[in-house]
Amino acid sequence: MSTSLVHPEVVDAHIHVMPDRVWRDPAAVAAADPWFAACHAGKQRLAGEDDLLRHLDEERIDRAVVFTWPFADPRLCAEANDWVAALQRRHLGRIAGCGIVQPADPGAAEELRRCARLGLRGVGELNADAQGFALDGDELARLAALSTELDLPWTLHCSEPVGHAYPGKGTATPDRLVRFLDRAGGLRVVAAHLGGGLPLYAHMPEVRELCTRVWFDTAALPHLYRPSALRAMATLVGAERLLLGTDFPLLGLARYRRALDEAGLDETELGLILGGSAAAVWRW
Repeated sequence: MSTSLVHPEVVDAHIHVMPDRVWRDPAAVAAADPWFAACHAGKQRLAGEDDLLRHLDEERIDRAVVFTWPFADPRLCAEANDWVAALQRRHLGRIAGCGIVQPADPGAAEELRRCARLGLRGVGELNADAQGFALDGDELARLAALSTELDLPWTLHCSEPVGHAYPGKGTATPDRLVRFLDRAGGLRVVAAHLGGGLPLYAHMPEVRELCTRVWFDTAALPHLYRPSALRAMATLVGAERLLLGTDFPLLGLARYRRALDEAGLDETELGLILGGSAAAVWRW
């Protein structure tokens, strides 16, 4: 079944774009940020605003949820938030900008409030390994409560506990994700990278119930799973919990379209994954 026949709006819910000074001089950031350095070693490129717009136009993407990076330095987080807010203002209706905070920083709560004042639409992609915070920590639970109050949904980096190693594979595995979600209250959460495979545990009733309160994006899917994983997850948790995310510039949309075509999804399920499910998270 061709994905070109479904939902008229396509949303890419997982895109990384860097502020100008970061993509122009990544070595300076890498020197002070080991996670950034590991993930951008070799040929892994960075994207700027022009790259983002080209991606949206060439792939016929109607809306994008845009992150910068889970920087360890709270000052760089604040700089990135100003940049994304300005990017969002330049492309209102097409780009939903997400702020980033350093949860281990004492000023994280105030930066969350500032993200809301800037008009940002969410927070992410938060990363426990990159930023050195505990998923089950008290401070993260307090920040989750504040984000619920501010109506800022989170996207969390997640990793599968088995399989091959790669730059960016971390320790935010399904067991740790579950412990966070149990304390997250009413926070809307997108578990990136298909939640490290959490939906595949939804044969267990308690996990199935938990998954009704979480969304899962497809970022890096072609590197991690066969397309059949999408069919299994849609059956277990519902396509309304699944979001298209390319992890651009890591991957473009073409490989995801092929995976969706091969997954055996019906037209309604494809429409939800390609764009329909995103509206429930970012409420547009």
